[in-house]
Amino acid sequence: MKIKIFFLIALHLFILSCSNSGDNTEQKNASKDIYVTTTKSKVIEFTYQESAMGTIEGIIDPTVASEVSGKITKIYVRPGMLVNQGQLMAEVDPSDTSYQLSLSDAEVKKLKARLNNQKINYDRNLKLVDENFISPNALETLAVQIEETQEELNSAIARLDIAKLNSSRTKVLAPISGKIEKQIISIGDYVKIGDPLYQIINNKKLRAHIPFPEKLANKLLPGIEISLETPTSDKPYLTKIQELKPQIIADSRSIDVIADIVDELSWQAGASVKGTIIFEKKESISVPEQSVVLRPSGTVVYEALDGKAVARNITTGISQNGWIEIIDGIDAGKEIVIDGAGYLTNDASIKLKQNDAS
Repeated sequence: MKIKIFFLIALHLFILSCSNSGDNTEQKNASKDIYVTTTKSKVIEFTYQESAMGTIEGIIDPTVASEVSGKITKIYVRPGMLVNQGQLMAEVDPSDTSYQLSLSDAEVKKLKARLNNQKINYDRNLKLVDENFISPNALETLAVQIEETQEELNSAIARLDIAKLNSSRTKVLAPISGKIEKQIISIGDYVKIGDPLYQIINNKKLRAHIPFPEKLANKLLPGIEISLETPTSDKPYLTKIQELKPQIIADSRSIDVIADIVDELSWQAGASVKGTIIFEKKESISVPEQSVVLRPSGTVVYEALDGKAVARNITTGISQNGWIEIIDGIDAGKEIVIDGAGYLTNDASIKLKQNDAS
């Protein structure tokens, strides 16, 4: 009887141990499965583009110079102030030009009086010649004197016009509308003709200089569209390449691409600018960047197929907004592993945590 009881207990323990062994085997097999997330490969539009950073220069930034000599007596504008074309900015002492104007005016009046008197004498002597009281040679002499005086008067009138012009030039006027960038003079300074007084900038027309890599030399042409962005403006500016510098910049091995910016008042000379040129747009199969991994066999993605991760060797193109262009190796609409791809090998068992519909 005791032997039977012992036998039954042993049999029961054996059955329990076999059951536990089976459970452990299942747990071990389950622990080998890798949890992953997936998404589908899809067709999107890729843009083949190049970007580079450059600078903006002002095209309309004249330096206002003095047109007469004299002492600065008044200043009306300072750096940072906006001026309109023709606005009075400063004044030069008009004493010298006033004296020259008075002298020239007096000279013109004197010559006009002399010419008038000579014409009266000519008319009087003309009657005397007709009555044979004087020789015709005397009349010819008077005619020559009148002609000489007329030429002197013409010269004096020209000098008077110059004196009037110089007198008006003592008032320094803004040649363009814009902002005062630099003030070079102070009250009491003596300036000569050509001395700089102010520098004015006008953002109505600016020019961007952007160095692109020399490898693009055969693709860059005047007339190609280029998108410009600058930190001083919230919106990009679309324009065309105006010209290319004929020589490659030796220090940076780059090509100076020039594009004009017109009527963008928020853009500033001296600011940085980013230029982007789109060379081509085309639709291609794409996968997320994190799904692409490197293996000894090359670049691969893992396709989720019947609970397995199947490695697909691929050829990649460009990256754009987190997606990589697939030139060859996989079709659109395939279930591609994203998270966990780096831990996989070919035919590894996988379980899906969630599906990414994007």
